[in-house]
Amino acid sequence: MDMNNVAYFKSLVFGAMKERKERNIVRPDMIQQLMEAQRLFKEQEARSEGIQADAAEFNDEDVLAQCLLFFSAGFETVSTCLCFTTYELLMNPEVQQKLYEEIEEVQQKLDGKPLDYDSLMGMKYLDCVISESLRKWPPAIVVDRMCSADFELRDEQDELMVKLRKDELVHIPIVALHHDPDNFEEPEEFRPERFDDEHKHEIRPFTYLPFGIGQRSCIGNRMALMEVKSLIYQLVLRFQLLPGERTTQDMLSSIVGFRLEPRELFWCRFEPRKAADSQTN
Repeated sequence: MDMNNVAYFKSLVFGAMKERKERNIVRPDMIQQLMEAQRLFKEQEARSEGIQADAAEFNDEDVLAQCLLFFSAGFETVSTCLCFTTYELLMNPEVQQKLYEEIEEVQQKLDGKPLDYDSLMGMKYLDCVISESLRKWPPAIVVDRMCSADFELRDEQDELMVKLRKDELVHIPIVALHHDPDNFEEPEEFRPERFDDEHKHEIRPFTYLPFGIGQRSCIGNRMALMEVKSLIYQLVLRFQLLPGERTTQDMLSSIVGFRLEPRELFWCRFEPRKAADSQTN
């Protein structure tokens, strides 16, 4: 994000905050929650011994940073997952066909009604496809956590491997866990069946972390999954996804840098399905 975009968001967020303070406006949104947290933080700091109210660290710039984070995380992760899922579907036609058959079954049950939340969340194979896409191409390749206490990590022979100290920052390499053959057999292969009812119990705990885990896991994961599932549903329902002349045949080999960024663009050919017009809503 360049400085022009930052300046735009700054004027937008600060303008909204100023108007709400001056006109005593309260709205049920993220900016309001951050403003309330800022107010409570200042009150707590003011009650602390030897600290003045204006010494609080949660300032307007912190509110802006949180708004920018929510915006970028909400858009980038969804678009990344959508691109890689589409790529895997066009490169694995048998997976796409099986998914299309599930979509067709749901469409018949809907009987002309719009796609609803319960129908979407009940699609087991679609869930497997998205889960496998997030395993192979996690939008967040690393997360960090701060140790709350001293801890010694030992191997099966009780030999010390790592000693962690309180307040140390630990980076958890999600992409490495997802591509470790000890965790997932043939990790470079796209296999949605890893996550079906028959096999998902084989996944070792804490080796699949597309949204992190625990109290500080991604708070928007359900929304992101619903968005991606809805888009993939409509795409596969209406179009057959096919590779084109410019489609990268080996996406893994085109990845550059620390993040999962392909060197080439995502190229896909959309072939309209003959029955799409009569079956879509």
